Amino acid sequence: MSNKPIKINQYLYFILMDDQFDNFTVIEMRDAYLSKFDNHLDTTEARKIVYRQILRLQRRGLLEKNGANNARDSRYKKTALFYESDLQPHPKDASPVRQINNCGHIDECKDPVIQQLKERLKQCEVDLLTSIGESEEYMRLYESFPEMKEHLESQYLQARENSSKLLGQIKAIKIVLTHQKKL
Repeated sequence: MSNKPIKINQYLYFILMDDQFDNFTVIEMRDAYLSKFDNHLDTTEARKIVYRQILRLQRRGLLEKNGANNARDSRYKKTALFYESDLQPHPKDASPVRQINNCGHIDECKDPVIQQLKERLKQCEVDLLTSIGESEEYMRLYESFPEMKEHLESQYLQARENSSKLLGQIKAIKIVLTHQKKL
C-alpha cells in the first residue's frame, strides 16, 4: 500500500477512529454522523455523504461489506488494511453550510432559515393535532356527561379557536417557506 494519506470527512474520521465503532450499517454511521454534525443536515443528505465515504473506503479495501446485497441492511467491518492506512480528516467535507447546488439555489437542507421554518412548521402541526384531539375529547366527554355541558362547551370552543389559529400559523409558515425556497 502506498504511503499517500487518504482524506475523509472529518466527522466520519473521528467516528471510524473509535475502536468501539465497527460492524456498522450505513444508517448507524449516518446517525453517529448526525449526532456529531451540528449544522442541521438533512438525514437523506447525511446518508448520501456517509454512503459515498463508505463505498470509497470499501473500494480501497479498508472496509469489508458483510451480509445483504442492499446497502441498507449490509454491515461494514474495518479490515486489517484499515488499521495500517494513513487516514486523515478533511475539514472541507464537513462544513456544508449554505452550499450552492447545481441549479444555483442555496441547498435548502443547509439553509438555517429554512431549517428553522421547517422546525416551526412541525411544532405547529403537532400543536394542531393536540388541539384537535382536545376538542374531540371535549365532545366525547359531553356525550358521557351532559350535565357538564356549559363548562365542556366553553372548553370545546376554546380548543376549536386554538385549532383555527394554528391552521393560520401553518398556512403562513408554508407560504414563507415556499418563498424562501425560491430565493
